[in-house]
Parts: sequence; C-alpha cells; structure tokens
Amino acid sequence: MKGVMKYLIVVALLAVTLPATAQRDKVVESSSKERPAWIGSFDKSSIAVTETGSSLSEVSERALASIYQHIINTIAVNFTSSERLISKSVSYDNLSSVMHDYTSVLMMEAAKIPYISNISLTNAKGIYWEKIYSRKDKSYRYEYSVLYPFDEDTRNKLVADFVAIDNAKAMEMKALREELDTITDLDRIGRALNALDTLYAYFFDSVRRSEAQALKRDFSALYSQVRIHVEEESCGKCIYSLRLSNRNVTTSTPVRLKSTSALNMSVLPIEGSRYMLTYDPTYASTTDINTIEIVYLFGGKRVEKILHFDSPDKK
Repeated sequence: MKGVMKYLIVVALLAVTLPATAQRDKVVESSSKERPAWIGSFDKSSIAVTETGSSLSEVSERALASIYQHIINTIAVNFTSSERLISKSVSYDNLSSVMHDYTSVLMMEAAKIPYISNISLTNAKGIYWEKIYSRKDKSYRYEYSVLYPFDEDTRNKLVADFVAIDNAKAMEMKALREELDTITDLDRIGRALNALDTLYAYFFDSVRRSEAQALKRDFSALYSQVRIHVEEESCGKCIYSLRLSNRNVTTSTPVRLKSTSALNMSVLPIEGSRYMLTYDPTYASTTDINTIEIVYLFGGKRVEKILHFDSPDKK
C-alpha cells in the first residue's frame, strides 16, 4: 500500500512539473555565455537596470532612460530631504508632491550638468542582453541589463551642482524684487515678467511659486502707474517725460500720435530721459480746439495725454 501511495505522489508531481517545464521561457541568444552576477544585485557604486522590449534598439533606449531617471530620482531624494530645503519652504506633508515636482524640474535643468548630459551606454561598466522565446505566448522578447557607474562622490557632486542652480534661481528672484522700485527702463518690466514666468516654472515648492506670482503682479501693476508729464510747451514743440513713482523712465515702445490739426508730428528722445514732440501747427484752427493725443501701450495698458495748442495765427 505504501508503495502504491509513493507511486501516486510521484505521478502527481510529474503532472504538475512537466507542463510548467514545457512552458518555461528559453534563452535563444545572449551577448555572452555567462549571465553576469551583478544582474539583480545591489552595489553602492553602481546602478543596475533591466528593461524588456521587442527589439535590441528599443530595450537599449529604455535602459538608458531608466538610468537617467534613476539618477534624477536619487538627486531629488537627496536634495529635497535635506534640512536646508525642508526648513525653508517644504512641510513633511507636502514632501511627496514636492519630490514629484522637483523631479520634473530636474529633468529640464539636467542638461546644464556635464555628468547628466554625458550619460551614455558607452560609459557603462557592463551590458548584458538575452533574446528569449516564450513557449506560452510563442513570441520573442529581449531583456537588456546595464551596470552603470554612480558612486557616492558623484552623487554628492550632482546634488551640490543642483543646489548651486537652485541658489542662482533664488538670487535671480531676489534681484528682481530689489529692482521693482528702481525701474528706469520700462522695457525692463517685460523682461522681468518673462524671467518670473521661467522662475515660476522652475520653483517646485508652493512658497516660492507664490512669491514669483506675487512679484509678477507687482511688476505688471507698474504699467498702469506710468504717467506722461509735460515739462515744457511752446507752439510747435512739447518736451515731456514718462514718469513712474516720480522717476523719469525710458522706453523703446513706439508712441502713437493723433491730431486733426497738426502735421508732421514726430517724437525723439533727448537728454535727461525726456522726449521732444515737434509738429507743424500751420493749419491749426483759430476758432476750434486743437489737440494732439499722445498714446503709449504698455503691457496692454493705455497711457495717454491730450495736448492743447493754439494756431500761430490766433490773436
């Protein structure tokens, strides 16, 4: 009886094992005879990745992208978990969200770091691939493994490089904030707004994003504060300035002049950040009101001044 039971157990095991063996994947081609020991292992000085795809070119590109992403993620972890950043603008509750945003920022900024821009499979410590046949699906696939050097010194240097980038962005916003109340060139407002858009896209924490938005509103508001101030006026000529918070300011924005009674109107910049309007009043009315409309458009804001002048023939 015991012999029969032993026989039945063996038959049952074979019934389970043989189908599984029959469906097992088969390696039909590989880059080397021996499968490297580093595949699936952990090494502090390297990154080991494995990607799967339908062609060698596809899996090699995926492996390179995986290495790139791994390095970016590692930098993000080391950067955002530092006391310097958390104490400055990030709460622990929002750290996960910040990590995601900062990783996206790093992807954009990475090209500025030589090590990141030079990531290439030619720099790999080891590459191994297999072409595998699936008996179950009756299909082929490639598994591509890469061992890429990435030691602690390199990681620390990359973190320091990105800290330098972040500090430069923070200093740029500080400089813009200090410039807000000293603008003497209205064209600078447009450039500041563009710079703040770039900074907003870079900042991965809500605090600095809010600061960038607020500063952008402050710069935009300057346009509506510009006034045209007439300093000297005589028949055929008017000297005026553009004023912002009691400061003379300049601009390259073209002026628009409109009049029904003045001819040959033109405006030229003169010393002292002022402008001289000249015109021909010869055909001005001696009885009606004669006007010249001076108009500037700054950031969608209309700044205007109406000048009144008499005909030279008026008694």
